[in-house]
Amino acid sequence: MKISPWQLFWMFTTLEISMSIWLTVSPSIEIARQDAWISLLVAGVIGLFVTLICIRVSQRHSSLTLVEFAQKLFGKWVGKLIGMLYIIMWFSVASDILRIFSLFIKQFLFHNTPIWVIASLMVAAMVYINLAGSIEAIARFSEMAGPLLLVGIVITFALNLTNLHPSLIFPIYADTGIQPIIKGSFVNASFLGESMMIMMLTPFIANSQKLVKPTLLAICVPSVVAVLTAIMVIMTFGANIGSTLIFPYFSMVRFINYLDFVQNMDVWIMFIWIFSVFVKLAIYLFINSYGTAQLLGIKNWRRVLFYAAAVIFSISLLPANIIGMLDYANFVWIPYIFPIFIVGLPLLLWLVSLIRGRSLVHEPN
Repeated sequence: MKISPWQLFWMFTTLEISMSIWLTVSPSIEIARQDAWISLLVAGVIGLFVTLICIRVSQRHSSLTLVEFAQKLFGKWVGKLIGMLYIIMWFSVASDILRIFSLFIKQFLFHNTPIWVIASLMVAAMVYINLAGSIEAIARFSEMAGPLLLVGIVITFALNLTNLHPSLIFPIYADTGIQPIIKGSFVNASFLGESMMIMMLTPFIANSQKLVKPTLLAICVPSVVAVLTAIMVIMTFGANIGSTLIFPYFSMVRFINYLDFVQNMDVWIMFIWIFSVFVKLAIYLFINSYGTAQLLGIKNWRRVLFYAAAVIFSISLLPANIIGMLDYANFVWIPYIFPIFIVGLPLLLWLVSLIRGRSLVHEPN
């Protein structure tokens, strides 16, 4: 199982865009108001720093996954604990993404369809692509879905130009200041931090020494898209309305009406967005299955695939009164996962690796 660094670029670009412009723009506007675009710019810088640390850690152990090199650096039991915590976290993230996706599709497309039906169809597709070709198949699919997603976004930006009111973006900085701007950046920075999964994917990259450029570019592109999306949303709806929209980009797309001829762009955008969410969930299923197999000492990781899919599916169906649609991001992802799993542990792994001063070699199954 090998993919190229530029296939990794499309994978990361697709998965980062899929949720960042859907779920991070509105919280940033709520905190930083019309300066949300500056917050998203700061978030991009934070995302680049975090990603670079993860790349450096991975390159020092290029033929090992996180589950393996954590054990080499910290010993068997502490290393297994670190690997297990990451796997549990990735299971919870994948379940929440599947839940948000199912609720979104139910709300805007299939009002009377049970959520479990929508979720089960996505899970079936995730299992199929992993069984058929695993990470290679996901990478090839990303090469199709990524460009399609970017083209769709550029087209919607162009068609929305007539709805813009530039005065709504002013004043810049004067009404907010540095603290709200920094605070508003944490939302998108945490989403960009999903690049930490590079620590599980490096052994499957054909030339891991050429990771830096495509991986960092895969953070830059979604960051630029998020900044432009925030500017577009603020200039279209203003900060007051923009901060209340759950899916501001999608609301902006539905607002497009060009000469009463180009309308209903939301259906097309939703279609290619489903592709990008599929890529994201398929990658999470792969790293969860492969990592769990390594933790349990199972040589054939595909034996774990159906169990991992069942866990993700089951958790995603928790009742809405237990877990709200965005509660996970607000109460778990940003305050705990972001500082611990995205920033803290990768820094610790990197520092320990530097202190020990060696690379460890072990070929994945």
